[in-house]
Amino acid sequence: MDVKKMTAPCGLACWACAYYKDNITDELAQQVAAGIGIEAKDMYCGGCRSDKGCSFGNALTDNKGCPTKSCVADKALHNCSECDEFPCENLMPVVENAASAPHNTKVYNLSRIKLNGLETWASEAALIQKKYFNGKFVYGTSPALEEDA
Repeated sequence: MDVKKMTAPCGLACWACAYYKDNITDELAQQVAAGIGIEAKDMYCGGCRSDKGCSFGNALTDNKGCPTKSCVADKALHNCSECDEFPCENLMPVVENAASAPHNTKVYNLSRIKLNGLETWASEAALIQKKYFNGKFVYGTSPALEEDA
């Protein structure tokens, strides 16, 4: 896997996303597609940096695309952690469904990238997301070191 390509500009781990083409179930694709008004076949995402981009995000922005992705591209950066204005308004949570969408982890992920580098963050990204939904974070520890916390 190309970690650099599979890391969204906002710091989400595309490979760990429920909507990524290798992870999404037909049932989830049909359910979400019906809710946002697109066809289920368009829910199979190749990652934010793919040619198609995120179909889920495109539907929510009336096909204008992700403003964070555009901002990062305009500034010729890889991700928001490289920006002098980090963190900014583009990183505010944009989803109401915090229990099922990882978007509230963006600033945390970007902070870990800035602190430890992309490769180190990538090794812990799936665990960060898992803990966000199902576990708890322990203050002062690396999430990768505290699997059962």
